[in-house]
Amino acid sequence: MQAVIVAGGKGTRLRPLTYATPKPMIPLFDRPFLQVLVERCRDVGITDILLNVRYGAEHIQRYFQDGSQFGVKVRYSLETEALDTCGAVKLAEEYFTGETLLVFNADILTNLDLKALITAHRSAQAKTTIALYRVQDPTAYGLVELEQASNAAQPVRAFREKPTPEEAARLGIDTINAGTYVMEPEVFQEVPAGQPWSMERQLFPSLVSKGTVFGFPYEGYWMDIGNPQKYLQAHLDILSGVMPYALEAQEIAPQVWVGEGVEIAPEAKLQGPCYIGPYSQLGSKAMIPANTLVGRGALIHSALQPGVYPAGTWVY
Repeated sequence: MQAVIVAGGKGTRLRPLTYATPKPMIPLFDRPFLQVLVERCRDVGITDILLNVRYGAEHIQRYFQDGSQFGVKVRYSLETEALDTCGAVKLAEEYFTGETLLVFNADILTNLDLKALITAHRSAQAKTTIALYRVQDPTAYGLVELEQASNAAQPVRAFREKPTPEEAARLGIDTINAGTYVMEPEVFQEVPAGQPWSMERQLFPSLVSKGTVFGFPYEGYWMDIGNPQKYLQAHLDILSGVMPYALEAQEIAPQVWVGEGVEIAPEAKLQGPCYIGPYSQLGSKAMIPANTLVGRGALIHSALQPGVYPAGTWVY
């Protein structure tokens, strides 16, 4: 298999965090989120990875290079203008080998079982399988209607725009597109090259009538980390154990995590959940309230407000 990660967005919803850093490179506990996705692919045996890049492309290419330091092979498809989700994958077609594709949006944090998704796709003999997640309030999302209500992979009946509360209650549908797909490369053959084209609004609906699109509902964790509030919440969910994650830090008190080389004055006060990045220093007047994330190499010598403090922050 090959993986395609769509990572060309500007991340306008995450500003100001993305003014200097491309959205896919925003850190999840001092590790670029795009690296987390690359390592997820590697861990299920997919080592041929195609990265679609545009905004901040040089930053991403400089970090990953050919991928060998991460145990994978990375190649890049560079957008010169926005091509939308499907057009971005189409751009990487020159690197397709004919193998099945695992396609990611680069702003979704989830513990989706990728092996189970791939197995369901193959068992159904589908051309496209969409991971689906159930939400309590479907009015904020486009919905994916399946042939049957089931936890198994099912043919997709229709895609529906964001419903009103009354429509949502009448339809009884709560499954949304979770942003991870297994796709056969031939589905891109009829997509026009070099033109903006949408997976959700153009490609998927056109495939439904052919009966080759399946949905795979799953339970677990799912978060679109595309705005500051959700980005912070994802970190807090990891600290509290809601989202499983191999955190490279030591828990020195309940939900108080510190990275390697952190120096903490005895008088400093820390309230969980919080995280202090590697090689940071907390002075005697430092007070870290609950729901605070401090990046690598910070120097803190006074009270903070809850929130995200990027790497290299100095507060006196």
